[in-house]
Amino acid sequence: MPSRTTSSRSPADGFELAAVRYLARRERTEAQVRTFLNRAGASAARIRSLLSHFREQGYLNDQAYAARWARDRLARCPMGQARLETELLAKGFDRTIVAKTVRQVYDGRNHLALARTLLAKRLGRVAVGDRRRGASLLRRYGFDEDTVEELFGVNESP
Repeated sequence: MPSRTTSSRSPADGFELAAVRYLARRERTEAQVRTFLNRAGASAARIRSLLSHFREQGYLNDQAYAARWARDRLARCPMGQARLETELLAKGFDRTIVAKTVRQVYDGRNHLALARTLLAKRLGRVAVGDRRRGASLLRRYGFDEDTVEELFGVNESP
């Protein structure tokens, strides 16, 4: 019986196998996979080759991943465009993908309804009577001043 340490695979195959396992755990951005491979010791050329291969095979698609992630995140936690943009950037998505995703996700959405949903979830009835607290919450969650003004008539910064 062959031992597990004996293998006919080349080191390059090891990088691919490790990256596939990394991707199998959960969806990842290209930046995350690039960092993983870099830490594993893959050369820059091998990383470019693997990323290209993974895109061709459909294992990596930052645009689709960003859109799914953003829709799910917005469903769980209503927020303004600025906060969603910040969260997407923090996950490692490219700025052009983030901009396109934010436009897509908010297209046709009622910002006031999102803001009201957030207020109800976080503050309940308190938000109706406490304009300053409600306006502050909306600002922290990335809603623009126009939305805050429309809901509360408050335009000064906290």
